[in-house]
Amino acid sequence: MHTLWVVLLAAAQPPAPTPGPLPVPTRELVAALIETLRDADAEVRQNAAVALAAVGAEAVESLTTTLRDRDPNARAAAAYALGEIGAPAAPAAAELLKTLKDEDKEARRQAALAVARIVAATRAGGPVPTAPLPGAPVPVFPPLERIRP
Repeated sequence: MHTLWVVLLAAAQPPAPTPGPLPVPTRELVAALIETLRDADAEVRQNAAVALAAVGAEAVESLTTTLRDRDPNARAAAAYALGEIGAPAAPAAAELLKTLKDEDKEARRQAALAVARIVAATRAGGPVPTAPLPGAPVPVFPPLERIRP
C-alpha cells in the first residue's frame, strides 16, 4: 500500500522546471559594462571584458567605439573582448587594424590577438578558437600588464 502512495505522489509532482533562456542583453547592460572597462581595479576591468564577450554581437558596436577611448586600459580590454566574440566581431576589424598602431603596447597586443581570433573564426565559420595559433604565446586574459598587475 505504501508503494502505491509513493508512486501516486511521484506521478502527481510537476516535472522539475528546466532552465529558461537568459535575459536578452540590453543597451543599459552593455553601456554599464563599457563604463566598467575604465575601472581602476584590474580584475573589475577583466571581468567586464569577459562579460561583454559573453554578450556577443550586441556589444560589438560599443566595443568598437571603445577602441578610440582615451583610457588605454579600456582600449586593451575592448580589443580583448572583441577577439573573444570571434566572427560576429568582424565589423570591428577596421578599427582593430587602426589599434595595431596604438601608442599603448597592451592595446596593440590585444588588437593583434583579436584580429587573429576574428579571422580564424570567420574562416572556420565557427566559434573563436580556444587554442593559440601555432608558435603564438599563450595568453591568460591577456598578459595585460596594466589590466592585471
